Order: sequence, then structure tokens, then C-alpha cells
Amino acid sequence: MTVINTNIAATVTANAMKSNQSVMENTMQRLSTGMRVNSAADDAAGLAIGTKMDSQIRGLQQSVRNANDAISMLQTADGATKQITDLLQRMRELAVQGRNETNYTTDLDNLNQEFAALATEIDRIADDTVFNGVALLSGNTSKRIQVGNDELDVINLTFGDFNLTDGAAATAGVQLGAMTQAEVRALDDNIPGSIQIIDSQGRSISIGEFKIAATAAGDFSDATLAHLATAINDAIDDAGANFDQVDAAANADVGLDFTQTVAGTGSIASISFTAGGATASVTAKTVSTTTQGGAGSAAPMAADVSDFKTASNNLVEESTTIDEIDAAILGVATARADFGANISRLSYTIDNLTTAMSNTQAAKSAIMDADYAAETTELARTQIIAQAATAMLSQANQQQQSVLALLK
Repeated sequence: MTVINTNIAATVTANAMKSNQSVMENTMQRLSTGMRVNSAADDAAGLAIGTKMDSQIRGLQQSVRNANDAISMLQTADGATKQITDLLQRMRELAVQGRNETNYTTDLDNLNQEFAALATEIDRIADDTVFNGVALLSGNTSKRIQVGNDELDVINLTFGDFNLTDGAAATAGVQLGAMTQAEVRALDDNIPGSIQIIDSQGRSISIGEFKIAATAAGDFSDATLAHLATAINDAIDDAGANFDQVDAAANADVGLDFTQTVAGTGSIASISFTAGGATASVTAKTVSTTTQGGAGSAAPMAADVSDFKTASNNLVEESTTIDEIDAAILGVATARADFGANISRLSYTIDNLTTAMSNTQAAKSAIMDADYAAETTELARTQIIAQAATAMLSQANQQQQSVLALLK
């Protein structure tokens, strides 16, 4: 049957051309972007998986950079400790020379002068060794290195204090005094209280609002003690006072023991607590002075080297000096071994991260990237179909013209 109102052949051909045009446009987009999935419509599940993999890849890339930064940090510390080792070796030479009784008094003076200068240089190196503004050798610190996508994928690096001395006699571990359990329980934990700190020169700092949570039995949790010590130390910091810091510890027989820790030069003479009408106080006991020293997790400078920076004539000929330096050298060597082990560990970590990153990139590529061979073949196919459809549409339109011949 021949009709003129509806050109079925032309309609079918036009629809086929439209469908083919859509396929060809998608193929051209994939070839131009290199991606098989350019929108969620292309592959919703694939896009979601690819996005998660992209996050993993970016996290792994940053982890590699983190590990490289950590290696640089460790290399900086290792280079500085090598210099410290060289200085200690020279100090040991001087100590061995000083033990020889062929030396005259002036000789010992000269030896000791160099000995003290080398000790001072060790402290300078320890204080000035930094990486990106972070001090490495002047305090017992631990640095967290993120080496993975998970928050638990970390490596902790320990850097100790490599100072021979802390520069001055420090009041470390000073026992201030104690509060009895009855005194502490008298401080109602539901009523805001106040704290007053008085130093040895009569200067005072007042602290508002604090609470002590004590059970009927007078037990104190670590959180309670930490809260109390933090309140005191924060007030000292806020006031800008040069007071020593304090730490609180539980004592079953007493209640609260207060220990003074190293900080400022103004020793705390007393601490008074007031709450709910009750008052309790802690008065400083005899202060024992100790000299701090230590390096790394193994405390390389743990030997008694408090007088290494003095100018006493008999320092280099002291019978214990050589042993003390030997202990320091061994400690620094142990710390350097730890640095080297961590450098090696981080190198293997980088290799592992790089392998994981490559595998993840390959998996993402299989999902997200376009197959150029297949897409170019598809483009050629759709172009041929488009040309053929255009020719067929022309033929379908010409069929209507043949009906006019019947009217002549």
C-alpha cells in the first residue's frame, strides 16, 4: 500500500539516525577525554567505585610525600648526631690525655677549656637542629608520620634531648607537699572553688572556678588529677608568670600529692584551695636540685655530665669522665641506629605505598578509562551508519514523489 500522509520509511530512518548520532557523540566524548565514564549516566556504579579509588590514590600519593619528608627529617637528625659523636670522641681524647700525669697544671687548664667548649657546642647543635621549624634534638618528643589512608596508618618517630645539660640546674621532681583525703573531701565538688599560688618571693596568682571530683572513699581518678594540675598550670601560663609547673598524683594514704615539674625560675612555695567554705593548702617541702639530661629513647646523655660545661681544672682528669663519655657515645650511637632503622623502614614503606598506588591506578583505569582501539572502531562504525542513513533518508523522501506520477 502506498500512502502520502505518513512516510514510514523516512520516520524509521530518521529515528535510526538520531540513535546513531547519540552513540557517535558519546564515542567522540570518550575519545576526546580518554575516559569511559564521563558522567553518572555512563556508569553509575563505576563512577562511585572510581571516585573512591581516586581518593585512595591521592591519599597514597600524599603518604609517599609524608614518608619522604620523614626521611629528610631523620637524615637531618642523623647528620647532627654524627657531629655530636665527633665532638664526644674528641672530648674522650681530651679526657684520656688529661688522665696522664705528665700534664702540668696549665696543660690541664687548656685541656679543660677545650673540653668545656666542646660540651657547649654539643648543646648548641642540639638546640639549633630543626626541620621545617620543628626542634629535633632539644626535647624528648614523638612525631607522628601518616603513611596511609587510614588514620591508624602511622609511624611514630622518637627524638630525644641531646643536650649534655639543660643549661642550668633544674628543680625536677620537687615534692611540694600533700593534701589529706579529709581535706580534699571537704572541698565540695559541686561548688566552684578558687586556687591561690604563692611563690618563694611572695608573688601570687589566683585561679577561679575549679572542681575536684572525689568519691566518699576519697578515691581520685586520673582525669580529676589531670584537671586540677591543668587548671593550675593554665593559670600560670595565662598570667605569664615565670612559675614552675606542677603535677598531681594520687596517694591512697594521703589524698593528693603535688610534684613540681621543670619550667620557670619562680619556685612555688604554697598552693591554697578554697571551695564550699573549706580550705586546704600545700606548702613546699625541701627542694632537691637535679640536672636534667637525656637524648633519644635510650637517653644518650644520661651519664652524670652536669659539670661538663664548667671550667674546673680537674674535669679532664676525673676518674669517671671517660666512663661518662663512653656512656654518652654509646647512647648517641644507639639513637643513630634507631634513626637509620627508621629511614630503612620508611624506604620500604614508600616502596609498598608506590606498589599499592600503581595497583589501585590500574584498577581505576580498567573501570574509568576509555579503550581507544574499541572506541575508534565504534566511531568508524557510527560514521558509516550515519552516511548510509543519510542516503536512505533521501531515498525514503523520494518515494513520496513517485505518487505524483499517478496524478498525471
